[in-house]
Amino acid sequence: MSSASTLSNDSLQMPPLPVTSSLTAPHSITTQLFRLLSAQGQEFLRHALLLSIVSGIIRGCALVVFMPASAALMMDRPVWGLTLHGWLMLLAIIAVLSALCEYLLAMANYQAALDVMESLHAKIGEQVARLPLGYFTDDTAGKFSRLVTKQMMMMGESLAHMLSPMVMHVFTMLVLLAGCWVWSVPMGLILTASIPVMALAIYASRACERHSKNISEPALEEQSARLVEFTQHQPALRACGQAKHYAPLHEANEWAEHSAIRGLWWGLLGQFTLGSASQTIAVLAMVIAVSPSIGFSNPVATIVFIGIMLRFTTLLSEIGGYGMGLENSRPLLNTVNAILDEPVIVDPLNPRRAIHSGAIAMEHVTFGYTADKTVLHDVSFEVQPGSMTAIVGPSGCGKTTLARLLARFYPVTQGRVLIGGVDVTEQRLEDVMGQISWVFQDVYLYDDTLFANIAVGNKEASKELIEQAAALAGVDEIVQRLPQGWDTPVGEGGRALSGGERQRVSIARAVLKNAPIMIVDEATSALDPANEQHVMACLEHMRKQSTLIVIAHKLSTITSADTILVLNSEGRVEQCGSHHDLVGVPGTYHDFWQQRVTAQGWSLM
Repeated sequence: MSSASTLSNDSLQMPPLPVTSSLTAPHSITTQLFRLLSAQGQEFLRHALLLSIVSGIIRGCALVVFMPASAALMMDRPVWGLTLHGWLMLLAIIAVLSALCEYLLAMANYQAALDVMESLHAKIGEQVARLPLGYFTDDTAGKFSRLVTKQMMMMGESLAHMLSPMVMHVFTMLVLLAGCWVWSVPMGLILTASIPVMALAIYASRACERHSKNISEPALEEQSARLVEFTQHQPALRACGQAKHYAPLHEANEWAEHSAIRGLWWGLLGQFTLGSASQTIAVLAMVIAVSPSIGFSNPVATIVFIGIMLRFTTLLSEIGGYGMGLENSRPLLNTVNAILDEPVIVDPLNPRRAIHSGAIAMEHVTFGYTADKTVLHDVSFEVQPGSMTAIVGPSGCGKTTLARLLARFYPVTQGRVLIGGVDVTEQRLEDVMGQISWVFQDVYLYDDTLFANIAVGNKEASKELIEQAAALAGVDEIVQRLPQGWDTPVGEGGRALSGGERQRVSIARAVLKNAPIMIVDEATSALDPANEQHVMACLEHMRKQSTLIVIAHKLSTITSADTILVLNSEGRVEQCGSHHDLVGVPGTYHDFWQQRVTAQGWSLM
């Protein structure tokens, strides 16, 4: 069951343009992490990796020293030129060096982890500010919210607790392997032979883990989506008698439970494979060590070998575990890097400024959200400064898309968009947006006071100007009813206000900005007469000082326009002129007008 919506296709957020990420080929996790760090954080990570190598070598040396030290203890004579006392002194020195190095490593790890979290906030914030507005869809906020909260912490944990330990364990294993070859060729041979066996077990375990996630995660996502749907659409579900037993949610819960059980079995199989391989290698090594025909000649070598073999297989198992943990963070890293690779709006090196304030034009503009589906075809028109233009047409014809292209939400596929007499691509994005005020059908208010939500339209405006704009939009009536007046919090998204009241605040913002161009995405379609009256009064006021582009459905808005731009269902400009010019001519506008007149006269008896 998909979420119900009362919006037309034109008013929905359209999907972002397809982007080919530079991460089409696999990148190493280290390379991706380096990109997310600041310059100082990259130094911290380099130091951490270097210290991981040094710590791994020191740990490996300690394990290697354990072999001659044990032999010196058991045989009570010097081994490799050192007595037991000498080996103990060497182990003490190694212990001090290891403690110092691992302390520095921990500090570098945590500094790098904290830096990646801080740097990620800054990089994502900078990228968001430069992305085309068309990139943002209904689920973008949730995606970015998860990215900079829980998932960001996961990334820091991966950096602090997985990457460096894995590097350290790899070098510990290599040093230990080299020492075993020097100490005993048979021991070195057996340890070397265990590596491909453990590698195969790790690979099989990782495959089981991936299969487990592939089984369980889609079901969990579906369960989450259906739960949100069930919560958000209670009025509709209760009206349909589905509040107590909502079949899609019930089915999603059953699927999630069944998938979780299957995924658990696959996960257990992976753990069993890795654990069994480790234990099997250790047991076989013990058998070989005590075998009269193959084993070692003295009990000291046998005991040392068994201990080293157990430690060696543990190292291999831990390396596999860290590798699996890092691999689990790869989708998150790919997501972050894909966002950072999104094409952004780049200001021209030699920007131009508007030369005809309030002028708007499109020249042979063609645009599609995807390569195989064009929304607008060869659109050309011109709007004179200070005039009002209504855009009309059937649902899905591209009215909202056309308005968004004016504000450079997307780059056009072909043609040119001119604001102020200059191509928008030749102007700075800040200059383009500075010439335009937007009044959206769906209004979002910040979780702040009523006064602050209006002031965001012009941060430099005086209190007097803010109150004047509010009075023009009818917000002063709202202020009088609220317990704290101007200082009343409106709640997240403005939920403390009604839809009509939020729209008034949005209009007040646009009035306060006082831009040369105002684009209104049918702000009156769902308002009651009182709220509509305030909105229309504001539009009449702005008409005296700004160019108005209105996506229109209501008759009162259409007839008052200087020019009406009519789009057909194919996204082409079919007609252009005043209401008087078009209403008597057979075509899309005539049909559109007759439908509106008929609908307006319809009533319940």
